[in-house]
Amino acid sequence: MSKRKVKKFKDLKQKDIDYIKKVYFDKENGSWEDRASKLANEFGVTQRTMRKWTNENMGLKEKKDVESEHYKLAKIKVVDTTKKRFIITFAQNNTPVHKAFFENILAYTNFLDAGLHIIAGRYKNPTSVFTDVDSDFWVDEVLPYLDANRHDIHKYLSVMSDIKIQPTATNPMSGLQAMSGMNSCIFGSPKVQMEMIPVLQGNYPKMMLTTGAVTLINYTDSKAGKKGEFHHTFGFVVVEIKDDKMFFVRQVTADDVTGAFTDLYFKVEEGKVQTINECEALIMGDLHYGQHDEDVLNKTFELTSLLKPKHVVIHDAFDGASINHHEMKNPFVQYAKEINGTNSVQGEIDALIEGLKPFNDFENVVISRGNHDDFIDRWLANEDWRKQPTPKNSMVYMEYSTLLLKQHVDVNDGVKGVLPEIIKKHHPSFKSLGLNDSYKVKNWELGQHGHIGKNGSRGTFIQFRGLNTKIVVAHSHTPQRKDGALCVGTTTKLRLGYNNGASSWLHAHVIIHQDGKAQHIFFINGQYTTLKP
Repeated sequence: MSKRKVKKFKDLKQKDIDYIKKVYFDKENGSWEDRASKLANEFGVTQRTMRKWTNENMGLKEKKDVESEHYKLAKIKVVDTTKKRFIITFAQNNTPVHKAFFENILAYTNFLDAGLHIIAGRYKNPTSVFTDVDSDFWVDEVLPYLDANRHDIHKYLSVMSDIKIQPTATNPMSGLQAMSGMNSCIFGSPKVQMEMIPVLQGNYPKMMLTTGAVTLINYTDSKAGKKGEFHHTFGFVVVEIKDDKMFFVRQVTADDVTGAFTDLYFKVEEGKVQTINECEALIMGDLHYGQHDEDVLNKTFELTSLLKPKHVVIHDAFDGASINHHEMKNPFVQYAKEINGTNSVQGEIDALIEGLKPFNDFENVVISRGNHDDFIDRWLANEDWRKQPTPKNSMVYMEYSTLLLKQHVDVNDGVKGVLPEIIKKHHPSFKSLGLNDSYKVKNWELGQHGHIGKNGSRGTFIQFRGLNTKIVVAHSHTPQRKDGALCVGTTTKLRLGYNNGASSWLHAHVIIHQDGKAQHIFFINGQYTTLKP
């Protein structure tokens, strides 16, 4: 805009007013004094005149940010470096705590000998339920733990208490992926979300997590406020420092009424911590038997011996490396499979049937219909047995083609595919699901693998977030959480040859506890906790 002189406000054109508003609200470019001086020079008036225009004529009243003593102290909060465990949650200003939940947090903090950090959050809105003239305060209970500083509590983990996220933000971590550099990071928010950031091979996994809140629901009656109220979750993040190279982290959510919660094999209720030895369900990261990580699978059975699940859900039980359609036309890969003996369909199926035997110890085993389980059916439909690179699969091709033909004729039973039929023969107690089957535990939908989305489209995690039910899916090998939608990780090796470049894969399962709350269990180098039941 060229420099011009305007004596009176009424002489301003609409484009002039729009420009003044733009500069006025551009708080990233200096203080209001700097911006007022810029505008005054632009229009050839004094700063006093410009202030009159913005305050009186345009109704814009600049407010100086005033920090309370509470907040000033929170900004210099330090970490107790003698602690090896931490509990991190979020408190909204001018809002009471959930007293029962807070009492349980304190009990668990003492039990773990943990450091407690409560991230100071602000919700500046005069029409929220709890109001006060000076709203920049936090209730007395949280003050000893209030945190508005940034901490590297581990070499690979940062607590981002200095970043204020609006409690009504739909995606609280949006745009913050680079803020912590290479480190995983924790942000304060009343929503419970988690996402993985792809990293190159050799780097420590990077995850981003939000905490959940310790304060009560306190929003406006606007659309954003009502959405914030719906997704408001009482919860926290627990961090365990194993050594200078490894840490473990979990998100914990509490009952809205009682404030009770379960973390791994500990239940905390009415200020008391007790050990438990059961859970409702374990949803495993994709298995891909034959490509699985033996250490993670063994650790999984160790976990289930301590925390016996009533339901175990297995995703992509079969890998299909022997007949992978992506490699069928590659003669070099086929040659290597022939030399290494890894191109036998029956050999791969036999290994899977043997590998599933330990799961017979569980009360309910569910095999979700995954895309890799469909590799056999796809091979039968698309390949010519006469043109296979090796004749060893010819008889198997005939046998399973006959099985699939019978399924298509007997439409009353539906077409579940070859693998469910094989599993049923060898493990009759297992329940193999079809593509459209539902399997619910504690109101969580566990029957969908995640590769098929709405109306037959390709499945994406964000689609499942919008369903009318809480859900746990798999497929991507990347653990995620968006409010009531969770995705497990993988039980495979973290590099399988086709996830080249930066990868977000991580070994991770989901547990459904007896209180109906879901929790990711992350495995780092084959381990998942420092706690003992």
